[in-house]
Amino acid sequence: MHYRLYPVDPLTPDTVTPWDFVSDQVMGGGSQGQVVQKQDNGAWVTCLQGQVSLENNGGFIQMQFDLSAVDNLADYDGIYMTWRGPAPAVAAHLKTSELRQPWQSYKNNVFPSTDWRTDYWRFEQFAPYRTGIPINLKYVTRFGLLAIGQPGAVNLCVQEFGLFKH
Repeated sequence: MHYRLYPVDPLTPDTVTPWDFVSDQVMGGGSQGQVVQKQDNGAWVTCLQGQVSLENNGGFIQMQFDLSAVDNLADYDGIYMTWRGPAPAVAAHLKTSELRQPWQSYKNNVFPSTDWRTDYWRFEQFAPYRTGIPINLKYVTRFGLLAIGQPGAVNLCVQEFGLFKH
């Protein structure tokens, strides 16, 4: 079973993208980027584009998706995403309302392809990152796709994103 969260209508661009952009600039870093919507072979996709820089203790750009409207993530086994694109190093993060520091999350290192591919990530693949608090799906608020930790160009595109249960 799949529960598609993005896009709502694959043939029409959302009037406001559900993906937010965040970079290390909030902490003084030098990475640059943006989230853009564009057409790819007749389908609308949302892309994280930019340049990761390690200057000024920086090192990431990310696109985030708000999951707070999902009633109960525990009803699902994990997240699926149809995506592609180059980036030096990529991680998927989950954030919960229990985490108090911006650097805390639940992290899963992921590996993009230059071809469109659908990946399935089970919730237990997301390990506590800079926190000792075990993940509680009841409190998950956001998903983040990050180009992180290595300098270079980024062009990660998401065609579909959602939840799955096998």
